Amino acid sequence: MKKIIKLLIDIVFIIIIVILAGYFIFRLTGKLNTYRVETGSMEPAIHVNDYIMVFETNDYKEKDIVTFKYENTLVTHRIVEVNDNKVTTKGDANNTNDDEIDKSSIVGEVILAGGIINFIINYKFVIIAVMIVIYLLSCYIEKDKEQIKKEDKDEEK
Repeated sequence: MKKIIKLLIDIVFIIIIVILAGYFIFRLTGKLNTYRVETGSMEPAIHVNDYIMVFETNDYKEKDIVTFKYENTLVTHRIVEVNDNKVTTKGDANNTNDDEIDKSSIVGEVILAGGIINFIINYKFVIIAVMIVIYLLSCYIEKDKEQIKKEDKDEEK
């Protein structure tokens, strides 16, 4: 039973490390950014104060949610029309389309919004603490296993 628990802990720990490594690599390259949404223009898909994860890409199509620069601010809206190097966007809660913008104004596509991103950003220190506890528990289980083997060998003598 302890072997299974140890294996599960190791798997979870490795998965978390791989996800975090990928996240930080993309952050360092500038391909991935997180932002906090300040308006309700994308309700109900994205709420005020939700965090969004935006990935830089050049492949945009209708219905993608994108973050773009508009008059020195960042705006997150859904693409409603693509015409060559121009796109038209609209907030889900808005009644009218935005002005047409160049694709070059787009920072990236929203790949995650709210939910898990909010949790990670709001509880990052708790997550780090849990990871440390998982690691220490894993080490303890391994040490306990070695101690039991040693005691078994001592009893056989």
